[in-house]
Amino acid sequence: MKKWMLVIVALFVSASAFSQTCLDDVWQCLTNKQVPKAKKFMESCMASNPDNAAVWLMQANVNVQLYIYDQERMEKDPSVSPRYPNALEDAYLAFQKAMELDPKVEPKSGLLGAKEGQQLLADAFNAKGAAAHEKNKYDEALKYYGYAAKCYELGKKKENAAVVYYYTALVYNDMKDMTNFEKMMVKAIESNPKISAGAYTELYYIYKDRKDTVKCAELLAKAEKNFPDEKALYEPLMDYCAMTGNTEKLMELCDKAIASGDKALIPTCATYLSNAKSYAKAEQILREALANDPNNFALLKQMGYRYALEYYDLMDQRKRAMDTRQWDEANRIYQGPERKAAMENAHEWCEKAYKVNSDDLDNNRILREMKVLLGLPADPELNAKIQARQQN
Repeated sequence: MKKWMLVIVALFVSASAFSQTCLDDVWQCLTNKQVPKAKKFMESCMASNPDNAAVWLMQANVNVQLYIYDQERMEKDPSVSPRYPNALEDAYLAFQKAMELDPKVEPKSGLLGAKEGQQLLADAFNAKGAAAHEKNKYDEALKYYGYAAKCYELGKKKENAAVVYYYTALVYNDMKDMTNFEKMMVKAIESNPKISAGAYTELYYIYKDRKDTVKCAELLAKAEKNFPDEKALYEPLMDYCAMTGNTEKLMELCDKAIASGDKALIPTCATYLSNAKSYAKAEQILREALANDPNNFALLKQMGYRYALEYYDLMDQRKRAMDTRQWDEANRIYQGPERKAAMENAHEWCEKAYKVNSDDLDNNRILREMKVLLGLPADPELNAKIQARQQN
């Protein structure tokens, strides 16, 4: 029994001595910038010591140097391809294996420790993820972004990880995978509430589609807290106010948006005011803007939209009256001057918009509808433009 024990101890000592000698050779090669040679020595070390944490740590360092070696080659000559395309990923996995075998394993002088090494790989993985996404290599992008996020999280760099989660969400968006898109956007905001106003906007419309007004409200409250006076949030905030019937706050938001001086927000304000049936306020801000810019297509179109919505609103009222057999009320609405005025004004403003831009499908459809309702002559050119856009 003692003899067997001595043999086992001797084998262990022999293997340990071999691994140290082997690792010394690899370390020497790395010190002398002989990276490909270090790789060859490393293969021998790994074959003899597959369960040694120090060997895996050295393997990781070799792969890091192989990655750097390739980067330097390609900087000198962009036409060359990397000799070791998997070096970065192999380094990450080797660092992980080293920590798994011995969390306290120490590197040789001048080399990277397992935890430190993984953290330093984060930026490179992030760059590779972005490059893959740009080429529409979605699976590859997700893989590299996944590594980058883990590396940043390991280094407690939550803000960096949040950016990666945001980019990952964009990949899923391109893949039309809206379930994972939502998960990554939520994770991005949780990791850094100030990641982007756009992240909140994207999630808002997902929750709106589900008719989850509670989540919409919670999300927008958090967005306003982290991005006060952010112009990108005006639209979802207005949309929520219009959706929930909070006309008072909607008007406050519109005043605030217009006061910001961003003229592009005026048509947006008018749209949501019209949607909320605040027709007078919508008309007021549009007329004030048109006084300074009478040929602005967006303003002209929104004025037509404002009157078209008023017409549709009156017709809805008429239908409700008919459904409840209030025939006098239904007839009053139909024969009343408000309905005709709404049609005529919608036609007038859509016609003005059409003269500025005759290719907008939405404006063209309303214009044609009003012509039909008013019994005006058909416009062959208008019909042709609508048909052509619908076919496209």
